[in-house]
This record gives sequence, C-alpha cells and structure tokens, in this order.
Amino acid sequence: MKTLVHWTVAVSFMLLPLAGTAHAEPAAPAKPKQWYSTATCGVEKIGKGDHGKKQLKGSGKGKSKGEAEKAAQRDVQKQISDKYGKGYRAHHCTFRSSRR
Repeated sequence: MKTLVHWTVAVSFMLLPLAGTAHAEPAAPAKPKQWYSTATCGVEKIGKGDHGKKQLKGSGKGKSKGEAEKAAQRDVQKQISDKYGKGYRAHHCTFRSSRR
C-alpha cells in the first residue's frame, strides 16, 4: 500500500509542470511606449513684436517628452512657413504631452 501511495505522489509531481503549459500561448513582445505631444503656438512677426491673435496647432512624437515637444513645435513652424512665408515664427507655445 505504501508503494502505491509513493508511486501516485511521484507521478503527480512529474505531471504537475505539464498541467500549466498545455494551453499556454507565447507572450507577445511589448511595444515600446512613445511620447506624443501637441503644441499650440502664437504666430509672431519677427522684429515687430506683433503677436496678434493667430494661433496654430501641431503634433509630434518621440522617444522622450522633450523630443516630442520639439517635433510638435517644428510642425507648427512648418505650418507658419507654408501659410505666412518668411519673417514669422512660433511664439509662446504651450504643450500637452502623454506617453502611450
């Protein structure tokens, strides 16, 4: 009788590791999170100090918060160049950033 109990316990311990792996799926690699940022900037005429009431919004993403904010500000500056031409720049930008 003792031998039967020992044999049953031994078999159950051998099968125990297999029980959890029968339906296990490989874990998907986690996608690295990036910073996303939006910038709202005023448009300033260089040399005049004229800020006006014009504002443009831009967005950007990057590996760090600062990188994302710079990309968003570059996006606004590109819009200003396309819309107003030379002599204008982004001024007093406010940023909203998040990590996703």
